[in-house]
Amino acid sequence: MLRPGLRLDGDRLLDPPLQRAIRLGDRDKRLIAALLQRPCTFADIQQIAGKDAQARLTALARLYLLAGPRSDARVALQTERALLASPTPNVPLRWPDGLRPPQHGCVGTGTCCSASFLGPIHPAEAAQMMTRDFGRQRRFAPGAPRFEIAQFRGKEVRGMARDAAGQCVAQGDDSLCEIHLAHGPQAKPLTCRQFPLRLHQSPDGVHVSLLLACDGYDRSREAAVPWPEREAEIRALLADGAVALAVHMPVMLAAGLPIRWTDWQALRARFLAAEPPTCDPSLWLERVLELAETAVQQRQVALAEGPDIAWSTDLHRLRTGLRAPAGLWPDSVRVQAEADLRDAAATQAHPRDRQRLQHLADGLAALASPLPLTEQAQQHLHDIVTNDLQVQVILGELDAGLGNLTRRLLLAHGVAAALARQSGKVAIDGRDTTQALHVVYRSEAELTWLGTLHAGAGQVAHASPVP
Repeated sequence: MLRPGLRLDGDRLLDPPLQRAIRLGDRDKRLIAALLQRPCTFADIQQIAGKDAQARLTALARLYLLAGPRSDARVALQTERALLASPTPNVPLRWPDGLRPPQHGCVGTGTCCSASFLGPIHPAEAAQMMTRDFGRQRRFAPGAPRFEIAQFRGKEVRGMARDAAGQCVAQGDDSLCEIHLAHGPQAKPLTCRQFPLRLHQSPDGVHVSLLLACDGYDRSREAAVPWPEREAEIRALLADGAVALAVHMPVMLAAGLPIRWTDWQALRARFLAAEPPTCDPSLWLERVLELAETAVQQRQVALAEGPDIAWSTDLHRLRTGLRAPAGLWPDSVRVQAEADLRDAAATQAHPRDRQRLQHLADGLAALASPLPLTEQAQQHLHDIVTNDLQVQVILGELDAGLGNLTRRLLLAHGVAAALARQSGKVAIDGRDTTQALHVVYRSEAELTWLGTLHAGAGQVAHASPVP
């Protein structure tokens, strides 16, 4: 008998402990079903599997014992982990790629200080902040809390407290930071100084990208300081302890399909070369998904463990969903998810949190009837692909990262369409997409949750979205 935990679901064999699913051919499917249901003699197995029963059994055994080509390749590539040493002062910095990558420069609107959660604040920073006054600041009444606590991946995380309107308690009447005004920029928490920069560590260095939930990224596109001129600033952040998330090593095209870092770089170069000369994020991402699907198929052949066994990915479904979102979320699934988001919104204490989840629900509803995009709005959605084809897509498996990117692009378009309709517009403009980017780039947990909701074998188990 195969080990506990395996079960058949349609034409797939699910392996929850390893979080993977393998598509099976008809004979292997019948063989596994028989092995799971009752003890079998080898004669029984030969009757089901045919003359090559021993070869099929050997291949399946190697697969589930984590032996064979896939396991050997993964072990061989573990040495690449040594390339991910902690960032050093001289580590190379890798700037955003693409034909017209987003830039950034603060324009002083204070919108980033009115977010769903303003953290994390490190203990030493919190202790220091408790000893300081903030000049003109009136929101810090004596004894009023300066921090709030949120749950993140099962741990308590400290963030700046927010007032009833959702603004940071360190914001003045002009919405600007009173800590900055009274004590200078270095006195602000590191998370505030780093925003909206995202730093990811790979064997090639630290890759710089943006959290596009920032008004300054677009308004300063032409006037912003060129990226290389910000090197001293970013190195100072790293020296102060700014987090540079490490990419997954070895790179996994999908669960159980590892490749070398150099092979990933070559594939990423093909992704970038596929960028159309004019802004068309759906076309570009569709080409990327096609290239990724081909890479997965080729790697499956290279690491084949037996006849009729193939690794399962959602890449083809993602390509379909880009042009017809019902391919990702059938109507019944989408309507239920929309209701779940509205229910989750109703439980939020802060208006900013409620509004974000309501916007996501509106965006899901709007996917059925999208609006055309102005040139600036099209550029904003194109920026999502440009920005997220940095190393973010391989923080886990590549196929999972591309799924998150696809959902982010679709939801941004949907949220922007809903906002445009609420204003009586017949097309989506840059103001709509700017607000939509604020929503989707602060909704990582919800995007991951939405990725679990699809037709599958015709049944969907709905769980509440993570607020």
